[in-house]
Amino acid sequence: MFEFAKSVGNEKYPYVVKLPTTAGETYTAGEGLVVTNGALTKVGATAKPTHIAAKGYVAPLTGNEDLEVYPVLPHYEYRTTFAADASSVAIGTAVTIHTDGAQITATTTNGVATITKKLGIGAAGTEALVRFI
Repeated sequence: MFEFAKSVGNEKYPYVVKLPTTAGETYTAGEGLVVTNGALTKVGATAKPTHIAAKGYVAPLTGNEDLEVYPVLPHYEYRTTFAADASSVAIGTAVTIHTDGAQITATTTNGVATITKKLGIGAAGTEALVRFI
């Protein structure tokens, strides 16, 4: 999950907004999201998330509600985990987002999340701090 860690700006925590959801989609707290066709959907591996889900929600096929999300800003840093062994990936390297939309990979081609700090050696499951580029 992507969890707000800190801001290099003046804010102490991110603010929440509500945006439309995609019918039939399941959202998980801490999942990276983008807006497509006017509604939130899970971010792809090589797309920068524009929002992080503030809570989980299962959108019905009709009558779905707006979801509380945190906007992703360039001066925000997020805590997450590696989905694969990234012990050979250096700090400062841009990596992709895992298919679950909530972790990072060790893949550097078309990376969208820059590793700012590893909180361990980088094995799968190790926490890291990232900024989205």
